[in-house]
Amino acid sequence: MADDPYPWSGDFNALDPTDQRAIAELVVKGKAVTGTVDDLLMRLKRTRCVALLRETDTNRIVAAAAWKTPAATYRRKSFAAAAVPIAGFEAAPELGYVVIASDMRGRHLSGGLVDAILAHITEPTFATTSSNTMRNNLQRSGFTRVGGDWEGKDGILSLWTIIPG
Repeated sequence: MADDPYPWSGDFNALDPTDQRAIAELVVKGKAVTGTVDDLLMRLKRTRCVALLRETDTNRIVAAAAWKTPAATYRRKSFAAAAVPIAGFEAAPELGYVVIASDMRGRHLSGGLVDAILAHITEPTFATTSSNTMRNNLQRSGFTRVGGDWEGKDGILSLWTIIPG
């Protein structure tokens, strides 16, 4: 279909500044993170890669995800909350910031974002989610659910890991 979004993945810093801001705005609006667009732009510039989907006709970015390096304290808290050892994941990056524009939800787009990031993953990586859709996507993509669930600010979270190989 003409309105089917097309994928792109790669270095966030290779994107045009307008596209960088559009991704940051989408992530903030999608409530995948707290903070301002400008704060998130700085964090996105440190990501290992991003994946996005664009509308074919308008070139509008309608979905995004990132392979990012979270703060060490966040990583430790996530593994502690799941009650699993962090061994092997002490410096692990995280798959996160998976967001879909509100008018594009329900079109099964998040799985493609997970797959696009997975193509870049070269080391042990983790993800946390409270979304059943994301749980299904992570499992389908080879992530393993580890530890127990815990109460997060937006629901019950679970921890997922993958060791490429």
